[in-house]
Amino acid sequence: MKIYDILLKNGTIIDPSNNINSKLDIAISGTKIAKVSKSIDESKSKETIDAKDLIICPGLIDIHAHSFGYWEAIFPDEMCLPFGTTTMLDAGGPGWKTFDRMKDDVIRKSKTRVFSLLNIVGSGMIMDGEQNVSDMDPDATASKITERKDMLVGVKVAHFEANSWEAIKRGKKAAEDSGTFMMVDQNPISGRNMEVLLNKYMTSGDILTHVYAWGKPILDNNKKVYKYFFEARKKGIIFDLGHGAGSFSFSMAKPAIDQGFEPDTISTDHHRESMLTNHSNMPNCMSKMMALGIPLNDVIKKSTYIPSKILNRPELGHIGEGSEADIAVLKIHNGKFGLIDNGLTGNRKLITDKIIENQITIKAGTIVWDKEGYSYENYINTPSPSYRDIE
Repeated sequence: MKIYDILLKNGTIIDPSNNINSKLDIAISGTKIAKVSKSIDESKSKETIDAKDLIICPGLIDIHAHSFGYWEAIFPDEMCLPFGTTTMLDAGGPGWKTFDRMKDDVIRKSKTRVFSLLNIVGSGMIMDGEQNVSDMDPDATASKITERKDMLVGVKVAHFEANSWEAIKRGKKAAEDSGTFMMVDQNPISGRNMEVLLNKYMTSGDILTHVYAWGKPILDNNKKVYKYFFEARKKGIIFDLGHGAGSFSFSMAKPAIDQGFEPDTISTDHHRESMLTNHSNMPNCMSKMMALGIPLNDVIKKSTYIPSKILNRPELGHIGEGSEADIAVLKIHNGKFGLIDNGLTGNRKLITDKIIENQITIKAGTIVWDKEGYSYENYINTPSPSYRDIE
């Protein structure tokens, strides 16, 4: 009797949420994980995939990407599913005025699970470079989040160029009034520095993205991590990678990580430019963190379990029995590879001997990406054509 729909055999499961890092089989029934065991009888499954030499982990969760409201935005499925990402958070593309359009045009049409932050600017990310203070309505923003907490999880404040804390103040009010968090992307300028932002305006649960951006230096002139970053982490501020096309520098990241300041979450800031110039999909960003010394188990934790906690979605970020069947099947390639950074100093590369590549993506129990045909029969088994006379 076939009681499972898909069986992954002989792979190594890495599930930090459940403290699993071992060779196990995993069976899926419908949209859920049915069984995780050392050996599952393949005769009980409709389909069996040999995952030997592959890593099976929870579907990746990208908490900073762009699918709406930005001229470089990419539709979620093309941006996420080929790379093992089953859940994404749009980082402030819509505002309260435009979210309903995003809901109808993007969220409801995507196989990828999409959540969003609301930009404090009511018109969203693209309008007037997010400089329009008169369009920053914390009450309307909080109200829309409260109305759609099934899709909206917080507030985004970004790119505000005036020598003022007004955008931050209004974003924080909206987050507090809606019982959510604020994600911030702000370069320090004269009169508005990073230390004051972290100490005075951001609180536990808020996220500072682009932690290794050259334009937001985490290092002093002696290449030491500023003390106030460690102090901010102690009070509960979350530090997100947010790679992007201009917000990740190896020269910032390596000294910081060597000093123990790792990112709490790994995210892509994925959009067309970052995809083309830096290839900053989730496995690429994970490869960079691994190349800088973060163990694979921790890299996966920062890409699955920790983001699921930030989103407050306990059904995601793990692959225990009964959980949602969102799975990424990864392969570690050994060789010589160039990884590319970016920022104010231009693009540079780091050479590494290992990279992570996604092979299979399973979303809610359905195989939605299979790079090398693991789930397919060999073509030699193609049935013979049936010929008929043509009259």
